[in-house]
Amino acid sequence: MMVDRDVVRQVTVAVAVGGGFIVGVSGDYGDAAAGPSLVVPANSAFGIWAPIYAGLFSHAVYQALPARRRDPVLRRTGWATACAVGLSGFWVWAQDKPGLELSLIAVTVAAAVTGYIRAEPVQQTEIASVRDRWLVRAPLGLFSGWITVATVAGGAEALLAAGISAPGAEGWSTAALLAAGGVGAAVAWLRPVSLAYAAAVTWGLAGVAVRILPQHPVPGAAALLAGAAVAAAGVAGARRRRTARAGRAAGTGTAAQRM
Repeated sequence: MMVDRDVVRQVTVAVAVGGGFIVGVSGDYGDAAAGPSLVVPANSAFGIWAPIYAGLFSHAVYQALPARRRDPVLRRTGWATACAVGLSGFWVWAQDKPGLELSLIAVTVAAAVTGYIRAEPVQQTEIASVRDRWLVRAPLGLFSGWITVATVAGGAEALLAAGISAPGAEGWSTAALLAAGGVGAAVAWLRPVSLAYAAAVTWGLAGVAVRILPQHPVPGAAALLAGAAVAAAGVAGARRRRTARAGRAAGTGTAAQRM
């Protein structure tokens, strides 16, 4: 009896989303305001997990439908999404093992961004529907965008837990926030799959600014600047994507008229 790999993928994604949620919410995250890190967002910013998991649960149900079993987009995104969402819940449980936590963070962000990038249709025969926009691209964009910011925050926490408290914390925090903004802006511009990605990164960076301003003006200003850059790149990337799509549609229509 042959195993249907598409069914295995569908089940794996559903289990990863449910399992990642259960493992994640059962951990002790502490109080962000009480920590020494200057790259962790304010407590209120973590409320973004509500729409993130609402989107991920909707995505898990959608991709598990029999009609979506051979969907080429879901085939490309499924394993990366399962890996990213499943591993993200374990970050909090590895806080006392900085080496393990850093490894989990690195694999999670790589898988999350990979899944997000692969959500874009790559062939003319792959029609991007409204359902794909809201049940595939938006959930994966929101999740991967927040994970991009969480990588900076979680990485800083892991380094602090390892006893690495380099002098000039404001300097390296500023550099880390600008780097997060640079990566977020590059992804939002080069791969404008969904504005949800840029929105999540911007939200996270704004949350950092809310937490550390006005006591730490330099990294606070860097967080605001980085967030603004990501938002601008997201809007510009979305416009470029729409223009390119309209051009392809016009070209296809012209070619059809000539036949």
